[in-house]
Amino acid sequence: MKSRSLTLFAPLMCLGLCLFMLLGAPARGLAASDTLVYGHQSKIGTLDHYKTSSGISWTIGYLMWDSLVERDPKTNKIIPGAAESWKTLDDTTWEFKLHKGIKFHNGNPLNAEAVRFTIMEGILDPERKSNKAGHFKWVKEVQVVDDLTFRIITTDPYALVLDRLYNLYVYDPISTKANGFESLAENPMGSGPYKFVKWVRGSELVMTRNPDYWKKDVAKIENIKIRIIPEASTRLAELISGGIHFAEGFPSDMIDSLKSSDKIVPLIAPTAEVNFWQFDSSGRASQTPLMDKRVRQAIWHAIDRDAIMKNVLKDMGTVVNTPVNPLMFGYDPDIKGYAYDPEKAKALLKEAGYEKGFELDVWQYVNHQNFPNQAAAGYLEKVGIKVNLKDYIGNVGHMVKLRNSGKITGVGNFEWITAILDADVTLSAWFTSGTKDYTRDEELGKWLEEAGATLDMEKRKELFKKVQKKVIDEAYWMPFYTLKALAGHSKDLHVEMIAGQIPWFKGAYWEK
Repeated sequence: MKSRSLTLFAPLMCLGLCLFMLLGAPARGLAASDTLVYGHQSKIGTLDHYKTSSGISWTIGYLMWDSLVERDPKTNKIIPGAAESWKTLDDTTWEFKLHKGIKFHNGNPLNAEAVRFTIMEGILDPERKSNKAGHFKWVKEVQVVDDLTFRIITTDPYALVLDRLYNLYVYDPISTKANGFESLAENPMGSGPYKFVKWVRGSELVMTRNPDYWKKDVAKIENIKIRIIPEASTRLAELISGGIHFAEGFPSDMIDSLKSSDKIVPLIAPTAEVNFWQFDSSGRASQTPLMDKRVRQAIWHAIDRDAIMKNVLKDMGTVVNTPVNPLMFGYDPDIKGYAYDPEKAKALLKEAGYEKGFELDVWQYVNHQNFPNQAAAGYLEKVGIKVNLKDYIGNVGHMVKLRNSGKITGVGNFEWITAILDADVTLSAWFTSGTKDYTRDEELGKWLEEAGATLDMEKRKELFKKVQKKVIDEAYWMPFYTLKALAGHSKDLHVEMIAGQIPWFKGAYWEK
């Protein structure tokens, strides 16, 4: 009888153990195999960094390639990367010295010629049709001095040289010339801490640690797998079940679900984004009451942005008062904007001759703008302004074309995000009479031109301060908010975000 009981119990015990191995703590099971699985929302179109504008290309880039300079993940300051040092010889000549002994994954050297090749042939050659060419139009020439030394000659004095080189991943000229640039779309050759293993288009990308990487104590996890999971709810379910270890791009209303799970940790980080209302103050698209500064100021006073942040966006962001994100060089924290004061708004409208109100077009194109804009419309209705919401969510390209051709009537609700943490990138893009500019203020353009023609950082900061102050004094914009990035990771994974948007996987490790 005793023998029979053991005979019956043994298979049950084995079944239980097998079920535990299959279902129990899958995150730890994957950790044990030393593979970090990242659930990403968007498909990967190409692995040639200079032929895509996809955000995931930045993450793949720093893992598989070396950039000339890097950004400290804690301070956001530029630090040496493949370039160990640099100096300016004059206002348009920058000299760089590379670290000795850096090799591509195939054993070829990363040298000065590789840098010249990447910039001049991989990016700026018109035949390449690189969508990153505009980021490097300031480069006049790259000169190879010796194997480890090169000079970049700029067309004019350019203060953002180092910021731009943070986004420069160096390509191998030898293998690229042998196989053609088109080979990089599916078979990249880098020098970074992780090596390419395979890419299943639309499904997953796998990388493995480079054992010969020139830096020590980098890439502590053996393998990284990127899985494409478009739906946020599916990414969350996979994160909770342990099918993936990291995911981002969660909407703010998922914060409670992330916090309620005992298997994951929410990761909330500031971003370099600014979401704003751009007033057609110059009448570029149409003649409207917005051409009167008092009307624009009244709109500011009518909307309780703090209440919208708290009640609509659940504090998953920060109200901002200038066009410049707080993470950026040149941001002026002293600008306070216009306080919520509906009575002041009514008085300004009356003074401007719009006591009975008017209709206002507000254009939007991103999901998270919808509820804040509806709330803002409710506030404006209380002071007599009726909002016509022009909804282009899901049709971003069309709205961008309308904006660039000067057809956004009233208010364009836009957002601006960049990996370059310098005020010039935002201010010059939106206030220098280009396709994005609905202000047409020549004085702003003059100040920004001055800022772009000097390497004196204190002078640049003062000029950026003048631009921000005038933009707010004239109420050309109503900066609305900057969203926080909402991500989540397994409890046994340590990972951080740099500049609020890019997961820093080469510094990730498993918690013991």
